[in-house]
Amino acid sequence: MEFHNWLMYLGTIVLLMAAPGPAPLLTLSHGAQHGARGGIPNALGFSAGALLLMALSALGISALLLASPTAFNVVKLLGAGYLVWLGVALWRKPFSIGTGGSAPASKLWSGFRPAFLLAISNPEDTVFFSALLPRFLDPQQPLWPQYAVMAVTWVVADLVVAVLLAAAGGRLGLWLACGQRLQRFSRTSGGLFVVAGVTLAAMQH
Repeated sequence: MEFHNWLMYLGTIVLLMAAPGPAPLLTLSHGAQHGARGGIPNALGFSAGALLLMALSALGISALLLASPTAFNVVKLLGAGYLVWLGVALWRKPFSIGTGGSAPASKLWSGFRPAFLLAISNPEDTVFFSALLPRFLDPQQPLWPQYAVMAVTWVVADLVVAVLLAAAGGRLGLWLACGQRLQRFSRTSGGLFVVAGVTLAAMQH
């Protein structure tokens, strides 16, 4: 992989990871509960989902998915339903603020599964990996080593971005611990997830 292609790829994925949306909001919410350490399970969950989509793209399966309106709509509706479910869960049961150092491992790692499910159920990520990822590849060079470089770059970048977001969420958690701010933030976050789910459901192929 050419160095300038790698730089373009790195810049693109960092913007994608940090852009406002359900994924950063989920990391902020988990970081508010567990501090910067809470971003690690989220990052690994998102990375695991991204690596799965990347593998499907490399095998050409994602292209088949995008070529089938029925399959695309199934993935879209599953992703939309999951976003709405997350939103309702946040609205009905606000999370509690804890300290990252004293959080049980089971609670700390509770952010892995929702991050993974959110990653694999997002059609936008499927579009990125199947349509945009090949643009960064050099067809004159072996493809699998380039995919390996992209995969490692994604995991490292995702970890850095998620930890930074979680650290910001941890600082936010200190402010949320006062009064009714926690409930308001939880319900606002839940409402945003529901809106994102409805928007995703209305998205056209």
